[in-house]
Amino acid sequence: MSRSSAKGKEVVRSQPDQGGRGAGNSSDSHSDVDAPDPRLENMPYIEAFGHRYHSSGKILLAFDEFEQQRSETQHRLYRHSLDGALTSTRLPLDVARILDLGTGTGVWPIEMAARYPQAHITGIDVYPIQRRKGVPPNVKFGIDDVENPWNIPDNSLDFVHARSIAGGVRDWPALLHQTYSKLKPGGLFEMTEIAISIFDFDGKFGEVELCPEFLQLFRNLSERVGIDFNPSPRAPDWLVDANFEKIVQRTEILPVGNWAQDEKMKARQELTNSILNKDYVLESHCSLLFQSCGWTKEEFDAHVPSYWQEIQAANARPYVTAVFTTARKPREETS
Repeated sequence: MSRSSAKGKEVVRSQPDQGGRGAGNSSDSHSDVDAPDPRLENMPYIEAFGHRYHSSGKILLAFDEFEQQRSETQHRLYRHSLDGALTSTRLPLDVARILDLGTGTGVWPIEMAARYPQAHITGIDVYPIQRRKGVPPNVKFGIDDVENPWNIPDNSLDFVHARSIAGGVRDWPALLHQTYSKLKPGGLFEMTEIAISIFDFDGKFGEVELCPEFLQLFRNLSERVGIDFNPSPRAPDWLVDANFEKIVQRTEILPVGNWAQDEKMKARQELTNSILNKDYVLESHCSLLFQSCGWTKEEFDAHVPSYWQEIQAANARPYVTAVFTTARKPREETS
């Protein structure tokens, strides 16, 4: 565990667990996504490379069935990375009000409801893709953009959870300030993202990227449209600016390919491979981004083969990382 300073406040960063401790439970709930919500049929959308996106054009994550299935798999991967837990944050047993930002299919609130049956859990998402079967009575869902003002009283939430919402947030500092205002004094926050960097386990650990040309192109286009797909490195400073304390970042290695030896890491690798395949890159993160920047699907497809050849090279052991960032609103606010 390392410690560094974010604008004068201490930030704790835990190092990647190279041993992959703990497989944990993959899921407490059913893994199949329900039949499509009828509201999706009449929902306006933008089509990019054959996939549907929010009509505003500001959400660069698709809402089709493939993306929903990928989201459920990613949920299992995060749980595996947390040794079966649903949060990196240690929550009090009497936690009462929880908000899940970008809830997706709603699998996380549903499983949290089983762990905390006394808690009132709300999940909000811009897409009506939440499960409709097996939803506990203490879970409710709302359809809204997480960057809009929340219809929630200030100082009322015990825990705010945000996971894999990069690609749908334009103003992270504003979102974190709103989170702070809605949390009770002492309330807790957690955000989780998979970093948009691919490293070689046999290289200089965490320093030299694989696929640098494609990833730099991706970052350049993201910057052009005003989206930060990799907010974790800047999150500690944003959280300090919003007056949070006890800021901690935990990083977990996610192997890609077929090189993991440890059984627990092999299980993690299988889940990672299923969400970081060619279809994931094209359908979840790139289609609307590249189309918005004037690319055709044919031009994009011409860049993908070299990207995957580098990842699958026999002499490389590629990995990405999941970054869990946690913070607390001070128990007593300073004036």
